[in-house]
Amino acid sequence: MCGIAGLAGFQDRELLQEMTRRLRHRGPDDEGFHWDEDGSLGHRRLAIIDPEGGAQPMGSNSGRTWVSFNGQIYNFRELKKSLDNDYEFHTECDTEVLPALYDKYGPDMVHHLRGMFAIGIWDAREKTLFLARDRIGIKPLYYSQLGDRLLFASEPKSLLACTEISREIDLQALDVYLSLLYIPPPLSIYRSIRQLPPGHTLTWKNGEIRVDRYWEPKLAPDETKSLEEWCEEVSPLIEESIRMRMISDVPLGAFLSGGIDSSTIVSTLAGHSGKPVETFCIGFGEEGKSYEERPAAREVSNHFGTNHHELEVSIDITDSLQDIVRAFDEPFGNPTAMLSSALSKFTRESVTVALAGDGGDEVFGGYPRYQGMLWANRLSRWPRSMRTLLKGAVGRGESSTARNYRRWARELLEGSDYPPAERYARWVAYCDLADRDRILSAEVRDQVQKEGRLDPVPSFFNGPEVGDDVGRATYADLFGFLPENVLRYTDRMSMAHSLEVRVPFADHKLVEVMLSVPSRYRTTASATKVLLRRIMRDKIPKEVIQKKKLGLNPPMGIWLQEDKAGLLREYLNSDSIRKRGLLDGGEVERLIGEHRSRRKDHGMRLWSLVVLEAWSREYIDG
Repeated sequence: MCGIAGLAGFQDRELLQEMTRRLRHRGPDDEGFHWDEDGSLGHRRLAIIDPEGGAQPMGSNSGRTWVSFNGQIYNFRELKKSLDNDYEFHTECDTEVLPALYDKYGPDMVHHLRGMFAIGIWDAREKTLFLARDRIGIKPLYYSQLGDRLLFASEPKSLLACTEISREIDLQALDVYLSLLYIPPPLSIYRSIRQLPPGHTLTWKNGEIRVDRYWEPKLAPDETKSLEEWCEEVSPLIEESIRMRMISDVPLGAFLSGGIDSSTIVSTLAGHSGKPVETFCIGFGEEGKSYEERPAAREVSNHFGTNHHELEVSIDITDSLQDIVRAFDEPFGNPTAMLSSALSKFTRESVTVALAGDGGDEVFGGYPRYQGMLWANRLSRWPRSMRTLLKGAVGRGESSTARNYRRWARELLEGSDYPPAERYARWVAYCDLADRDRILSAEVRDQVQKEGRLDPVPSFFNGPEVGDDVGRATYADLFGFLPENVLRYTDRMSMAHSLEVRVPFADHKLVEVMLSVPSRYRTTASATKVLLRRIMRDKIPKEVIQKKKLGLNPPMGIWLQEDKAGLLREYLNSDSIRKRGLLDGGEVERLIGEHRSRRKDHGMRLWSLVVLEAWSREYIDG
């Protein structure tokens, strides 16, 4: 796990050194550079495999290819064997297969890789820069084009070392942020910086760039197999995916919440590690008791005999806000990032690598919205007058507990009024178009409308040519919510503490197979993760199999109702909003009032606005 940076079309040693220095948190163990008149690479290393021999940037035997790489290639040993007759290897690390593969296959090398990666390759013979991002989007990659020159890096903070890169806000990105609480690629909050999307490559040559998609799996449900047949096919793939991620020359452990995803990982680790697995869990005090998962994690730990570590979170929300802003370099409104940061910092005290269950809900069908799709289809056949009456009954007050049944019921009933694509979009978004028009200032709203509104969620949902509503929602999550929300905060928060997190359920081969599993074997109106629960029913405690999803979430709604830290007063006061000119002060005040009175839970939305103002002060004003 590392930080990468580079330049193409010019050489500026001082700039690249500063760009690389800003990524030290991603790789505290070593620093390296490759210099070329037309293309240079920088690297910060977190040594995981072959600590002594894996320094980067690394060149090929021919001297043609140089690589700066962030991630892990889990099938590197098999790749080395396949290349043995053509290539002489000198290290035991995974990085060395990359220049060897590029020498042999060129850009088609990406099709041979199984892992998580952001790769920068300088082809000295062709004077070409080649960038690639892994299929699911586990590792980030940003770039900026300045005329015929190109700069790239793992994080925006590195690119911002270049004073020619403007910090002007991309208003389309701001508009999408208000909806999703994150900014999807290719956008970033900066007009002059773009994200390379997952499963894409970028080629720069002679000042021109070309972006290509190299992976686009299909939603292709196969109805010919029974549930038992699917279990026989998927079970060894799950185990293989987890075992591949056990490769490490440094201490390794696992996050353990007590849910079925993390318990599945710990079950496999316990069966193959040869010693007690190091497991890590966090919990809350009294104010967050409805979010508490430590008792369930203890049961799983006792069952598998792990060396279990627990942390009761005591978050200074003001300090955490600043940490989040500086880790993402752009607004990111999911407050789970705070918990991910605390868990990563705590885990890094004991191990350097941790396995996590990210992707399990998307791949195996764990989100309540999948069941919601089924129930909303049924409710849509009820008389509209009856649904309106029920919406009024459940909308008379909302708690901010982990299982907010009133809000869920309201959203389900509201969703039944819309076609499936729009219903899904409303469930994964926090502001619809009308909400955003009210929150944005008139000037910004007019400019966004002039530039054109972007709404990527329905396009993800409508992308597959086949599949039912649950399958399409799954597909949309795999290409939106998972990489740009879940995996993004996992990467930023873990790397902020120099911890490598591996996510076996985001293995692309597992994803491809699961997209062929009929939805009814993932989610039904009464059950989630049907297939995974069947596979694991004799391998993990019965209580885990039956446990309802809770998820890693902070009690943000409660915190902002009490606002002990004064965040709403500090960041969303009328003077700050008027000075910034991005938001409508009256609408923000209305949201605060409804939240404090508990009429509606606006915790996530208000937190995202606080983050936006804090980011603006740090990166625009500062």
